[in-house]
Amino acid sequence: MALNGIWQNEYGSQMTLSVYSGGLVLGHYASTTGSTGKYCVVGYQLSANPTLKAGQPVALAIEWHSIAGGSGDPSWNWSSGLSGQLSIQNGKESLVLAHAMVASSSFPGLSAAGTYIDKLIYSRVSQSEPEQEVRPSLGVAVADPMAGTWQSVDGSAVLTIQVYPYTGDLFGWVSGNLRMSGVNCQVEGVTDINATSSGLTLQSTAMTAIPNIISGPAIAYAGCLNLRTGVLTLLNLSSVSTAPNATYVETTANQLSFKRVAEDTNVDA
Repeated sequence: MALNGIWQNEYGSQMTLSVYSGGLVLGHYASTTGSTGKYCVVGYQLSANPTLKAGQPVALAIEWHSIAGGSGDPSWNWSSGLSGQLSIQNGKESLVLAHAMVASSSFPGLSAAGTYIDKLIYSRVSQSEPEQEVRPSLGVAVADPMAGTWQSVDGSAVLTIQVYPYTGDLFGWVSGNLRMSGVNCQVEGVTDINATSSGLTLQSTAMTAIPNIISGPAIAYAGCLNLRTGVLTLLNLSSVSTAPNATYVETTANQLSFKRVAEDTNVDA
């Protein structure tokens, strides 16, 4: 399982990742930029490990509400979607990811609200198996504005999702189904269930999916639900396997707008 281990990017931030059946990736993130803390990571990887001729597509979602406690700040309402591939570059593993950081609120002195695009390059710093991450119990869904069935305005995709509270209601864990081009696949991700209580009109989210674990693509959705208009706007970062010398064409990006077509009927009382 290629992503098992600890990865560090050029900023010094580290991800500790574990891979499970079906290509599900769980882990945590320790950032050295902006706020400090420990953050949940969820995503998918394709089944084939990288070779000298082809990379391994990956999609990840991060919720920036620290699970390690500490003093909160505006970034605790934010989410990130990342998509790219792990490839062999000059004999070494290189994890290159397009990063969309969704700032659902302004952070005085740092940034205005918006979606910020970056390219992150991670190198492996540990070959050892990381500790196994605990997936939150998905037994009790909550009534959240993100829950329900959503169809893209262009009709190309349908999302049916439920939201589950992470321990202490720190954030929401998103789980459900994506139907796209006649193919159904599982969706896993995160969302800011504290947007309303924080006085925000935008609820950030990041979700991941792989329509085919063998051929991909690895998809990361990153965006916001406008709590006033009910429109869910997502940036779709979709990555495929390329040769190591062609990673510049690994990820495409397009924007999708979704409208709710059905309320969630599976919320436990």
